Order: sequence, then C-alpha cells, then structure tokens
Amino acid sequence: MHPHLVKVTTPELLAELTAKEAFGRYAEPWEVANVIVFLAGDYASYMTGETVAVSSQRA
Repeated sequence: MHPHLVKVTTPELLAELTAKEAFGRYAEPWEVANVIVFLAGDYASYMTGETVAVSSQRA
C-alpha cells in the first residue's frame, strides 16, 4: 500500500483497497511514466478518444 495512504486512511479501507490490487501493490512512478511515454509516442498514433487506466485494481 502506498505510504501516503496509510497516513490518511483507516485500516479497514486499506485492507479493502489492497484486496482489489491485482498485483498486490501500488504502481511505481516509472510504470505510470511508461504509459505516458507510450501515449505521447508514435505507437499510440492511431488511438483516439480512449480512457487508459494505469491501475491494477479490479472492479
């Protein structure tokens, strides 16, 4: 769980959020940056009007 969430969230909510994480952890900054680089680059040139979620949470 992200260290900043521990400061502002109840243990019960933290447990619920952790259970929803498919990888059992939060995203690292470089993982989010990789998506940004992809979207800004040529490989995403044909994408239009998409929502890209950078999250491992399951519904």
